[in-house]
Amino acid sequence: MQYRQIGETELVASTIGLGSWAMGGWMWGGCDDGEAERAIYTALDAGVTLIDTAPIYGFGRSEETVGRALRNRRRDSIVLASKCGLYWSTEPLPPGVGEWHCYADVAGRTTDLEQYAVYRWLRADVVRRGVEDSLRRLQTDYIDIMQVHHVSDHTTPISETMGVLEDMRREGKIRAIGISNASLTQFDEYVEYGMVDVLQERYSMLDRAVEKNGLLDRCRERKASFFAYSPLENGLLTGRLDPRREFKRGDLRLNKPKFSRENISRVNAALSAMDEIAKRYDLTPGQLAIAWVASRYEKAFVLCGARNPRQALENTIGSDVSLSADEFEEIDAILNEFGALDR
Repeated sequence: MQYRQIGETELVASTIGLGSWAMGGWMWGGCDDGEAERAIYTALDAGVTLIDTAPIYGFGRSEETVGRALRNRRRDSIVLASKCGLYWSTEPLPPGVGEWHCYADVAGRTTDLEQYAVYRWLRADVVRRGVEDSLRRLQTDYIDIMQVHHVSDHTTPISETMGVLEDMRREGKIRAIGISNASLTQFDEYVEYGMVDVLQERYSMLDRAVEKNGLLDRCRERKASFFAYSPLENGLLTGRLDPRREFKRGDLRLNKPKFSRENISRVNAALSAMDEIAKRYDLTPGQLAIAWVASRYEKAFVLCGARNPRQALENTIGSDVSLSADEFEEIDAILNEFGALDR
């Protein structure tokens, strides 16, 4: 396992992080809490020290699962990352308060029948209350990295949000600050009012948006760490998805063009063509996809979701593999040949 510095802080964490979105069940068709806790134990035993969660993952359920699993572990051996800014309520907020995000129900289905109204709300008192709630659910007195989950709440000045985060850093409630789902302009606005240690964005060998929009280069300039989520494209890059698979209601992959039968077949063919590269390092297609992300930037961390011990262990294998520039070119040529890139 490789370990890297978080931004320019004193924090050091495993390059492979355990992502816990699916552990909340919402948008993933449910999750077995016992299996999720065992996945956490397996990842930690394999050398993973970075766990990423968020209040909105299952409306507190993911954080509670992580908190239970970590009760008997040394707290200072784990880098715990959570998020703030997505607020849910059974009643819609008044106009001009927060920015509407979506409707959802507790069974995990996005629906027109609102059980929860979810908002992006980054007002100082809301952020502080959210952090306190996360501390309680995670059963800890500090969170290593607090990330703004979505930065586009136009009802709250960025200066106010960063101000309260910096206050909580000074108070010791958080140790580092990150932002997620941001544009280049928003990244630059955040660093005007404080220190951004982490940027978390979607990134995989299929999705290169952060290379095109300048965000990855800005991380390099600012010496910020980059947390990559969805490195396996929700299972598409494992090579295990059957093109005939029927995704059930409540599964975020349902009706997405990326998970059409045609595209799954196309990506599977491309992964088969990469088999020679994977075999050089004794990796599966999914492990090669993880190594690809980890090799793109010296401060990159790969957040790999898992709901059971098998997935958690598989995601750690090959974590010390560094792909060469020639191998990057080989992979790009294959993806282009099969029409799989940027779909």
